[in-house]
Amino acid sequence: MHWAFPPTVGGVESHLADYAALLARRGYRVTLLTGEPRPQPVDQVDILTHPLLRLAEYHRTALSGGGRRLTPLEQRQARDLLEWLTRTVESRGIQLVHGHNLHHFSPVPALALSRLRERTGTPLLHTYHSIWPEDPWTARFCRSWDGHYVVSDYLAFACRTHLGIRARRTYLGIATSRFRELPPARANGSSTVLLPARLIPDKGAELAVRMVGRLRANGLPVRLVLTSPHEVVDWHEEQQGFLLRLNRLIGDLDLRSHVDLVPTPKELMPRLYARSHVVVYPSDYPEPLGLAPLEAMSAGRPVVVTATGGLPEAVIHGRTGYVVTPGDLDQLGERVRSLILDPELSSRLGQQGRRHVERQFNLHTYVDKMSTQYASFVEDRVEGLPRSG
Repeated sequence: MHWAFPPTVGGVESHLADYAALLARRGYRVTLLTGEPRPQPVDQVDILTHPLLRLAEYHRTALSGGGRRLTPLEQRQARDLLEWLTRTVESRGIQLVHGHNLHHFSPVPALALSRLRERTGTPLLHTYHSIWPEDPWTARFCRSWDGHYVVSDYLAFACRTHLGIRARRTYLGIATSRFRELPPARANGSSTVLLPARLIPDKGAELAVRMVGRLRANGLPVRLVLTSPHEVVDWHEEQQGFLLRLNRLIGDLDLRSHVDLVPTPKELMPRLYARSHVVVYPSDYPEPLGLAPLEAMSAGRPVVVTATGGLPEAVIHGRTGYVVTPGDLDQLGERVRSLILDPELSSRLGQQGRRHVERQFNLHTYVDKMSTQYASFVEDRVEGLPRSG
């Protein structure tokens, strides 16, 4: 259960599409609950939508800075959602619910699930894919759930200190088969640097643009590809203003013919990685883990990321890519320059990155781990039920 789903673009959304598909292929009956109004179909997965899982339902109230107690409206919404969840769980024989990032935005879904657990005994698990400053109050509605998971050691620490919740670190997995057969990037007179991130202020797009401007000024023929999805989770309403600012910067540096903004549905990403010589992720934000750098490594591309959040857990400095200081244009540019000028180094780091992801961040491994957790909670629930006869 999650707020959004493809075609909305985001790391959690892409992960859940791949995860649900693999669970279904493993023989699970998967029902995905989301607020996405027109979700992309996934083979053998039933996708149900409900308006009370749509972010637009809560956006104005949450951003207005309402108090720290449930409003009458939220209580009514939780009751309505509870009735729908109860009908869904009972009619489909659902044995367990796994929520994702339900500590964000609004307490309504988490409260409804908590009441579902009280009513039906359904085990509730929750994965925290990120933590924001405003989360502690909303997260209290998940605290009593049966299992808590985070996607990195960094996030385990943040969850414990910021939310007061101890969660098991379970690295997410990449569907590596989508990227395994990509050929080396072609040498066609210029090198392509890809930044596969939403265009919001803290993902490092401005730094990447300045880097390309500097590299070109120093005689290195390089172009930058920025991903520009039309459908993203833009909770803090940052994207539109940032895009205007970014376009001004691109124009001021005379880079309009050297920077591409490319629409990025999930299925297009392997093609973008195939065109790229280097992938950068110069985030200022403490990334929980960084699924895009993992995809890039799975595609055999060397990566340059910043030392923030869980990114250093994903990228092994000097072996699968480089980790640089956030905001440091000199470091970022020098690492990218060295990879472009040394194809042998670039290839070696890319191949080592691919093996690293296969070993540590494979989706099959993640499904194995979560399947064990699911079986344990379902078995505990069955053993706790009264015996008939």
